[in-house]
Amino acid sequence: MSVSDSRQGRRKKMLRGTLIVGVGILLSRFLGMLRDVATAAMLGMSVGGVMDSFVLAFRLPDIARRLFGDGTLSISFIPVFSKVWQQDQKKAWILLSVMLLWVFLFLMSFVVIGEILCGIGFTIFHPDSKVYLTSHLLSLLLPYLIFICMAAITSATLQTLGHFSLPAIIPSILNMIWLLGILLIAPNFTNNPASQCYLLTLCILVAGIIQFFIHFPFLKRYGFSLNFAFSKVATEIGQIFHGFFPQLFGLMSIQLNLLSASGIAWLFTGSPEESIRWLGRMVMFPMHSGAVSAIYYSERLYEFPQGLIGLAIATAIYPLLSQHAACKNYAALGEDLSLGLRVQFMFSIPAGVGLMLMSEKLSHLLFQRGAFTPDDMARTADLVFWFGSGVWAFCSLPIVIRAFYVLGDIWNPFRIGLLSCVLNLVLGLFLIWSMAEQGLALAASIAAESQSLILFLIFVKKYQQIDIKSIILGIIRSCIATLTMALVVALIMKALPGESSLDDIIHLLLGGVVGIFVFAVVYRFVGGRELGVIIRGYIKKKTLPKQNRKHRKK
Repeated sequence: MSVSDSRQGRRKKMLRGTLIVGVGILLSRFLGMLRDVATAAMLGMSVGGVMDSFVLAFRLPDIARRLFGDGTLSISFIPVFSKVWQQDQKKAWILLSVMLLWVFLFLMSFVVIGEILCGIGFTIFHPDSKVYLTSHLLSLLLPYLIFICMAAITSATLQTLGHFSLPAIIPSILNMIWLLGILLIAPNFTNNPASQCYLLTLCILVAGIIQFFIHFPFLKRYGFSLNFAFSKVATEIGQIFHGFFPQLFGLMSIQLNLLSASGIAWLFTGSPEESIRWLGRMVMFPMHSGAVSAIYYSERLYEFPQGLIGLAIATAIYPLLSQHAACKNYAALGEDLSLGLRVQFMFSIPAGVGLMLMSEKLSHLLFQRGAFTPDDMARTADLVFWFGSGVWAFCSLPIVIRAFYVLGDIWNPFRIGLLSCVLNLVLGLFLIWSMAEQGLALAASIAAESQSLILFLIFVKKYQQIDIKSIILGIIRSCIATLTMALVVALIMKALPGESSLDDIIHLLLGGVVGIFVFAVVYRFVGGRELGVIIRGYIKKKTLPKQNRKHRKK
């Protein structure tokens, strides 16, 4: 096989994985949006702070799942498992078995400590306190993270073996069971918002159990069997956990920043006429009830492009980059990484601008019904706008950070990730007094943009394996096409006034279709070739000898 054929084969493999993961994420995001639409209609944002408590209780185990499961730990696990699999498949299954056992024991101790703290919370505080309700809900949700974290490890195993379809649909299981709970179970058992939240937490726990155990029939097809012979894989386990905690601030800094934003919103939320007691009643609360929920609902919208673009490309490209790094084929690594980043910027820049342009229409169409008021919609739309400004950074970070990790560099992402968390915290605490919860969204976007830019410059300077010229040209082309698209879409939205849901659908469909068409035409006109990668599975064919072309056709 020629070098060109090998390169095209790698690209097709990466793009096939990207397509499967992207479709799975699209399904998950679509079902997730339906579940949030239903949740918003039933609970809104300001029902006595109930939704705020539920969101914060769910966010803590969900963040832990992303940190310890499909985030840092699975990223550490994939290269080691891949290497062992190529050498000894039986040993690879021992590694997976021991890994699951260690994760279970570690998370069990974490859950026990969390349950004790929750018990203290709802013992000390009054039943009407937001701490009381949050502690109760969290105590029910904590066991969920044990199952979902182990499910993330088994999903990473299947992805390493080239099986992307099941891992791609795993997140949809949670969304389907959540929808079942919000549409059928909760409203038929009680009308009390707090009681409905309790039922939802039980549905989430059931979903986590299913998400874990559904992997085993598929693993058995590859020959998996439990074997806890720790001594045979002690070295590999050490390699996986080496540098684990430094990686938290690299790969998962975005999630840590969102957790920080939710914590700040929860802490500084109160009645508009109420002063902050623990600050000596010197200042009034900068945010009122619903701030945590507003962050949650707006986050769901910007996570659409983040998942479909950044996470899909990063998930598909990481095993490929790991193989290049293991073989010390740095030229191929730089080539594939450059391709991944160009494709990412081609999509993420117009996606972020489109989200900013249509933030109000999206929020109105999706959420404003039932208990979700016009004020709730306006607050959500404002946050979507500021989160949209950072979409390109949210999408690029998973790819760039994985490039550092495959080369064994965990400390640069750690240092810059820690800096990002500090910057987000300082900016958030400063901006809430003038922008309320909007300041938290802006702070998170600025922190992600700073982190992405600094890491990219460090990678180029230190490793010099990346085609920076092609990436910069791709960014310029995307910006030109996006600006043209934005002007056309803005004119369409201005020319078609209307405030009903039908009007919103017309705006979004017409603006979306025309915007995509304008972007594609202008992007191709200014020399963009990455669309060909998506359509044909490889960049425009290079001239090959006639015999090679005939051989490939055969």
